[in-house]
Amino acid sequence: MKKLLFIISLLIFSCNSNTQSDKKDKTYGQIQNDDKKSEIVEKLADSYLAGSFDVARDYFTSDSQHYFNDLVYDVDGIIEGYNFHSVIFDNIKHNERKIYTGYFADGSIQTFHDFIWSAKSKISGEEYSYPCHCRWEWEGEKITKTSCYVDPTSIFKEFALYQEENK
Repeated sequence: MKKLLFIISLLIFSCNSNTQSDKKDKTYGQIQNDDKKSEIVEKLADSYLAGSFDVARDYFTSDSQHYFNDLVYDVDGIIEGYNFHSVIFDNIKHNERKIYTGYFADGSIQTFHDFIWSAKSKISGEEYSYPCHCRWEWEGEKITKTSCYVDPTSIFKEFALYQEENK
């Protein structure tokens, strides 16, 4: 009986050992922050901060989808929405900005854009600041999907004030 338990223990240990080894050897991809795709996302972010996100048309596929939390926009909708931010906010900034691109083993490419968004409302005068995370998904040299996760409370609040003022 002791021999049987020893053999079973040996088998379990050797199987577990192989699993751990496989995990160590698995490579998911590479992260870069000085590549062309990261530079393009930096350019797009800077154009948003300057109040004109129209240059994004040069980099988006015509059928790309753009998520702002759980809201989905087409190319025109996302550009119009981001351009509108400069209508209701002054001094929009991306503080502590980090932009880096993942080249994954499965062939997918995604650029990540993390920052603290801040701005001052042109309507209420309130200042806002909150963390943001955006992901830009690539196929070849074009962006096919973006996802930005933020707390939209201030944007929706100021947009409602803007609508009220401009009835």
